[in-house]
Amino acid sequence: MNNLNLALGGGGTKGFTHIGVIRQLEKEGYEIKGIAGTSAGGIVGALYCYGYSTFEIEIFSKELNYTEIFNRSKNDAPSILGLGGLYKILEKKIGGSTFEDLKIPFAATAVDVHSGKEVILDTGKVIDAVKATTAIPGIFPSLNIGQLCLVDGGILDPIPTSSARWLNPDFPVLAVSLTPSMNKWPITPRLDIPPYVPIPQFVVDQISQLRLGRAMHVFIDSMEITTNAIAELRLKLDKPDAVIFPDIYHYTMFDKVDINELIKIGEHSVDENNEKIRSIFSISNRATRWFRTAKPPGLLLSDLLEKSAVAEKRKKTQ
Repeated sequence: MNNLNLALGGGGTKGFTHIGVIRQLEKEGYEIKGIAGTSAGGIVGALYCYGYSTFEIEIFSKELNYTEIFNRSKNDAPSILGLGGLYKILEKKIGGSTFEDLKIPFAATAVDVHSGKEVILDTGKVIDAVKATTAIPGIFPSLNIGQLCLVDGGILDPIPTSSARWLNPDFPVLAVSLTPSMNKWPITPRLDIPPYVPIPQFVVDQISQLRLGRAMHVFIDSMEITTNAIAELRLKLDKPDAVIFPDIYHYTMFDKVDINELIKIGEHSVDENNEKIRSIFSISNRATRWFRTAKPPGLLLSDLLEKSAVAEKRKKTQ
């Protein structure tokens, strides 16, 4: 049987593409045995591993109200926007479910601001993992777990290949990158504040004309280049068995997209790369996996919480 792990990359609203990728993989006879996701990939991965079908995730996606997604909650950490609307819907879908409740092994990635290290979210409430992995620094609120201040794992690991391999070392990893390949960088659109965020358009227009606004555009464009470069480097370093780049380079992460179109793009990306995907089950590729070390690229949240509990217990006994 063609069992594989998925590494689902981040990409904001481009993440709907993952629905089509998974759907087409199922049609082609592949069985997904584990998913590691970052940001948008973490959302789709969590829902699928919980047990929702791609059709149910599609229905859920079409229920999203763009004008309500970015609502802030009173307990949010400092940030420009919130994701209260999204979290409210996710709470209805997966509630207080923990990683132990999932039908398929799942991990999400985040970065601890205090230590600067990658943290693999593998325990606790699934909704907390989603909140942490979607916390784009400064844009969406960070999440505190114990002594950790967690933000979007895409800072260090935009396409979590090593985490996916760690989940099931015996199975190949198919990476799905929502960041454009290097040859598409010059023609990707620039990232702007979308019109559906809760900021009056005239305020956005005025700020964009100021020196500060123009400086922010340069900063944002530069960070986009950095993110693309990190994704490219991590793919070369972590070496997934195969990687596909759905043809979505003409979208930015905050675009209001046609979900049906992105799902079709995801399906097509699997269809046109099917020969490449099938090759990862060859005898030579299997032999390569036998000699490859499978370990998490960062700190496991389960280990960190266990160490913290032991340290706290020692303090109380002293």
